[in-house]
Amino acid sequence: MSRKGRSLEVFGALVLSGLLALLMAGRTAEPPWRILLGGMGLLDAILAATWILGLPVIPTLVLVRAALGFVLGLGLMFALGLAPGLGLCLTAMALGIAAIPRARLPMLLILPGAFYLLTFFAFAVGIIAVISFLKRGPYGGIRWVFVLENYQRALDPLYMQIILISLWIALVTTVLCLLIGYPVAYAMARAPARWRNALLILTMIPFWTNFLVRTLALMFVLRSDGPINGLLMALGLVQEPLSLLFTQNAVILGLVYGELPFMILPLYATLERFDFSLVEAAHDLGANEWHAFRRVIWPLTLPGVLAGSTLVFIPSVGAFITPDLLGGAKTIMIGNVIQYQFLTVRHWPFGSALSLILMAMVLAATMIYLRVGGGERAL
Repeated sequence: MSRKGRSLEVFGALVLSGLLALLMAGRTAEPPWRILLGGMGLLDAILAATWILGLPVIPTLVLVRAALGFVLGLGLMFALGLAPGLGLCLTAMALGIAAIPRARLPMLLILPGAFYLLTFFAFAVGIIAVISFLKRGPYGGIRWVFVLENYQRALDPLYMQIILISLWIALVTTVLCLLIGYPVAYAMARAPARWRNALLILTMIPFWTNFLVRTLALMFVLRSDGPINGLLMALGLVQEPLSLLFTQNAVILGLVYGELPFMILPLYATLERFDFSLVEAAHDLGANEWHAFRRVIWPLTLPGVLAGSTLVFIPSVGAFITPDLLGGAKTIMIGNVIQYQFLTVRHWPFGSALSLILMAMVLAATMIYLRVGGGERAL
């Protein structure tokens, strides 16, 4: 794009953002926001008028204006509603994209996502980290007294056992999802092209239903008078209903049932791009089916295995709905304990300490898994 065309883009974005800011200022009843929006509209008018002069400092001021507009738009989302805040954010992004040099445009495109993650993830985790070192108030909440007793209590053998059980259940869930999902993804990738989209839609159908509704439906299937026990008793295989519900196996079954699509989709994306002529070449060199899978297919599809395993393991280890409904009081995972501490006992510092310990353990396990997987892929 020519320099003249880029100048017209920036000028048009400044005019548009200025008009929007002034219009919102006229419709805002709160004086602080009216002053901010009116000042931003006037700033846009000044920048638009001086942009055509080509002063060297103006492009930097335009980028600063775009960043301020994006931050102000996020504030408006919470103060005045989603529509005005989103409109201001979008005009600020358009202004920044128009003003930044094309060589640096990719860096700008990652800024909204990076800002969102830093604000609503890193900042939130930082708040939890601070709360974990504070003392519980007499009626819940927090007291600004620095203590270490929350972590000392979290390292109690009782809670460490619950964490280890949660890690074990998540690991078993991941392995079962891999054993079930890999053949399914392989069959989908090898199916005729006209059937692949239909099979992909069938895989994604569970996402169209609320997870809680699916879990309640599984409870109906597993209960004593459910269809499984009814069929077994009708066939004469059992004399009395089996205790399928409120067990650890029921929790694992529910997690596999809920997380299986997260394993299939990354595996399918990897296997669909796999060059199966490499398998034919391996057969020509004397490899049987097992050796072709072990030496060719598995190493080249390991990125999909790692992605799917990560997507299954992390939500499984912190699950609380599935163990609460399918496990009852017999199977308690660390997610249930954290939920209980925050919502029932209102011991936020102790719940925060448990959350950070669980996060650290999951991060360490994931890093070790990725490091081992990376080593295998290099071989």
